[in-house]
Amino acid sequence: MSMSKSAKKAYKKALKAKKKARRGHWLLIQKGDSVKEVLSKLFTQFAVLVLIGCGVVLANEFRLSFSAKQLNDSLKDLYQSVISHTADGHIMAGAEEMLKINPDTVGYIRIDGTEVDFPVVQTNNNEDYLKTAFDGSSNKAGTVFLDYRNVLTAKKRSDNLVLYGHNQKDRTMFGSLKDYKKNLNHYIQHPTITFNSNYESDVYKIFAYFVTEVKPEQTSDGVIFDYHNYLDLSDKAVYNEFMENINERTQIITSVDVKYGDEFLTLSTCSNEFEPSRFVIFARKVRKGEDPTVDTSSAYLNPNAKEPDWKVIFR
Repeated sequence: MSMSKSAKKAYKKALKAKKKARRGHWLLIQKGDSVKEVLSKLFTQFAVLVLIGCGVVLANEFRLSFSAKQLNDSLKDLYQSVISHTADGHIMAGAEEMLKINPDTVGYIRIDGTEVDFPVVQTNNNEDYLKTAFDGSSNKAGTVFLDYRNVLTAKKRSDNLVLYGHNQKDRTMFGSLKDYKKNLNHYIQHPTITFNSNYESDVYKIFAYFVTEVKPEQTSDGVIFDYHNYLDLSDKAVYNEFMENINERTQIITSVDVKYGDEFLTLSTCSNEFEPSRFVIFARKVRKGEDPTVDTSSAYLNPNAKEPDWKVIFR
């Protein structure tokens, strides 16, 4: 029996509505779906979930990055808004403001013309501030901190102060130190570091920097330079060993002279040449009565610097 025109019309309308409804549920598995349709929808659901997850991660990364930059800017403005002065054993004005926010404050580091411009903290370990911002909030950028073994008081300080900071892609913390890597012009423009403890302001002249391995198995001879363990350089043999390792590896040769009895500042951050690796900058404190400026006219990149053994690393 053939269908009437009205029946055919109703049938087509119902079929069209059904198709439309099914198109509206392109993501949901429904009764009557073929195996191909089920697999396709499962794959689409997975892709959508991945896309949503990536969006959440990126949004969170942006939020943390924005938060870190805002905090750094506000701390910089606050620190520079007061007159940093010191009198025997007294706290500097800038340090007083930082200590009100965070009692773990031990200093403030600045490299003129760069993003390095923020307070430094110290606790009884090297983990507390890996993912904690200066204001105590949780942030993967962390805070630049002084090695817990270092001494930095009004009356005593370690021979080599070691500061650690994350190599952030957004250039917060020590993320902008990478600009020094084999970049003579950047060194010429920024050859000094200002590091204020809570008690005094000091300028340090950069004299060396390099990328280094972390594990003995990354090197061809099984020897690494554990620069972070050279904190007390009162023993001349230890000092000589410290300097020999630096001179062997430095990517740059400068006019900054260094001698036994000097005080040092070491900046350490992760590097991205291989995993794990570190980029380290060494600076010498300006001596009493010395001109704090650096003659960079004779500086050059070291063609004979000891580089990591890439064949060993990527074998």
